Amino acid sequence: MTTATDRFVREHKTVIITGNQAAAEASRLARVGVVCFFPIGPSDEVGEHLVRMVNRGQLDAKIIDLENERSVVNAQITATQCGVRASFSTNSEGLVFAYQPLFWSAYARVPIVVTVAHRAMEPPTIIVPDDHDTIIYRDTHWLQFYCENPQEVFDTVLQAYWVAERHDVMLPAFVTWPGWEVSHSTAPVEMPSQEAVDAFLPPYQLLPGQDLLTTDLAEIYGNRPAGGAGDEPRYMEGRYQIDRALNVNAKNAIEEAHREYLRVFGRGYGGLVETYRAEDADIVLVAMENIATVAREAADQMRARGFRVGVLKVRVLRPFPTEAVRQAAGGARVVMTLDRNPVELLYHELRSALYDEPDRPLMLGRTVALGGRDFTVRDCNELVEEAAVAISAPDAVPVTSWRFKVAKEEDDR
Repeated sequence: MTTATDRFVREHKTVIITGNQAAAEASRLARVGVVCFFPIGPSDEVGEHLVRMVNRGQLDAKIIDLENERSVVNAQITATQCGVRASFSTNSEGLVFAYQPLFWSAYARVPIVVTVAHRAMEPPTIIVPDDHDTIIYRDTHWLQFYCENPQEVFDTVLQAYWVAERHDVMLPAFVTWPGWEVSHSTAPVEMPSQEAVDAFLPPYQLLPGQDLLTTDLAEIYGNRPAGGAGDEPRYMEGRYQIDRALNVNAKNAIEEAHREYLRVFGRGYGGLVETYRAEDADIVLVAMENIATVAREAADQMRARGFRVGVLKVRVLRPFPTEAVRQAAGGARVVMTLDRNPVELLYHELRSALYDEPDRPLMLGRTVALGGRDFTVRDCNELVEEAAVAISAPDAVPVTSWRFKVAKEEDDR
């Protein structure tokens, strides 16, 4: 008997495209109705592809091209508040410029999706990546997804809309990937039919009472407490509901989106985290995005040398997958985080997540690959060797450090 899933799988086609093209194709299949645009490399190519789709008649959408990122995000928020799914892609300085409306969108419960091809923050002016530009928003109640390759970009954009627009979530989302390394590198991407995407991603539906076109703004802004006494009605309760939406409802929704995506398309990434050979590992490397690619190859090479190494890829930074991290890494003897940011984010998050474990592993943190610096498998192997030393002599290696040198395979010759 032929099922709908069987039919959808047969209708998939494999194309060779970049990470940016994958984001644009996913947005097209998500039926975005407004393309918000302001250029900044290496993210601007997403918008460029969508504009071409509109001009060629492949996408029925309105293009809104404004004078800066702040105005563009405001336009995306307004479109979404009117019940139209919208798209915008930016990074680094563009994200900083749009801070206020980005912050506002979370606390107004507006489920916009912003895609980000990472670019390191200035100064100095630099166009290559680390992931600092989105992690600075870690405390703004945004959903944050981190992607390793073009296929994951494509799949995650669709899942981000699915999760963000759930009525028990209704929060904005970043979907991110490394600039240039993924944004402009080509890879095979399985693309489903429009029918298959429609089966997974329903049309966007506003919550009752949230349609900007029918909202009585005079009622909202005209009935404030006189004299400034007391707090705004239910302000604290509203913040509590937002926190629950992120850290409880969104966690469940992300896992459900993974299961549904796997059912419809036959492909998934494990939901909040993805593990590799971690079940019996003494040493677990923790990474995001394409640093996980390097870590998996290093795990294979080091296992061939007798080191029991596994990898934990954090796919979702917010909500932070505390329970999944404990399950995947709590049994290791050493956990080493590979942070591609200057604030040791993963190290501190993992240390906090594992703190109450009765036999918590030794925590080590390494800062790598900032500003586009190479990080090779040989580099990762050397870090595994450090972690192995720490098992028997924890005081012999630093708890945290930065990896400046780049080790190449020819260094072994």
